[in-house]
Amino acid sequence: MGTPVSELIFKYGGGVADGKKLKAFAPSGPSSGYLPASMADVHLDFKSLADAGSMLGSGALVVCSEDRCMLDMALNATEFFRNESCGKCVPCRVGSQKLVEMLSGWTEGKGSSADLTLIDELSATLRQTSICGLGQVVPAPIASVLKHFREEVESHILHYECPSEVCPCARSARAASSSASARRA
Repeated sequence: MGTPVSELIFKYGGGVADGKKLKAFAPSGPSSGYLPASMADVHLDFKSLADAGSMLGSGALVVCSEDRCMLDMALNATEFFRNESCGKCVPCRVGSQKLVEMLSGWTEGKGSSADLTLIDELSATLRQTSICGLGQVVPAPIASVLKHFREEVESHILHYECPSEVCPCARSARAASSSASARRA
C-alpha cells in the first residue's frame, strides 16, 4: 500500500516483458480502467488512484507493453465482464453485449464516429442502472481507453487501422496491400 506503480512493475515485478516499454497499466485489473505509462508514478492507495481517475481494488495489476492495442485490451475486458454477467438486470445483460458488439466492430474496421456518442450514453446507463458492481464497471475499460488512448481508437474507427497491428482491421489492410502489390507486379 502506498508503493508507486512504477516501483512495483520495474523493481519488484521485473519490468515489462522482453524489455519493451510500458504503454499502460490497470492498477486493479481492467475494472479500474487503464492508465497511460505517464501516470506510472501514481501510488497504490485509495486517494491517489481516485485522484488519477482509477481505483484500488483486487490487487491485480495488468501491465501493457508498447505493442498492445488498447482497444483490443478494452474489448477483451468487456467480453470477460459480459460473460460474468448473471443476466438478472437488463442494463448489464444487454448493455455489456452491445458494448462487445461495438468494440468488436471497431477492431474489424466497422463503425463510425457517431458510435462514440452512443458509447458514452450506454456507459452512463450501465453505471447508473445496473443492480450490482459488475454492471457498473463494465464500461470502465473502454471509458479509460477513450480518455487516455483516444487517437488509437479513432485510428480504428476513422482510418480502419490498428496502430499496433493487432486487430483484424490491420490484417485486412495488410491483405489488401499485398493484393494491390501483386496486381502491380
